[in-house]
Amino acid sequence: MFIVPISSAISPLESVSRVFDGKEEVQDEKVSSPSFLDVFKGIYNNAVDANRQKQDDIISLLLGDADNIEEIQANIAKAEIATDLLVTVKNAAVDTYNEIIKMSI
Repeated sequence: MFIVPISSAISPLESVSRVFDGKEEVQDEKVSSPSFLDVFKGIYNNAVDANRQKQDDIISLLLGDADNIEEIQANIAKAEIATDLLVTVKNAAVDTYNEIIKMSI
């Protein structure tokens, strides 16, 4: 089963997906993975895009131009989840930074 990531910055490891699909055995292959900054930028951009879409949907609903209420509800939920994810990752990064600062050398 393959789960589609929310952000394009998060992608499955090719070598792992080939092993799970049964196409290849595990080999020592160096796979480049995205950095934390790339993942955080992807989460941030996803939250900004989702909130922009939510605002556009709300404006179209207020103007009476909305045709699909279910899609508007889904976009509002997506924006809330994307914002919650962004805040959670940010808080975890700040907590980790504070723990590193507290370490003695």
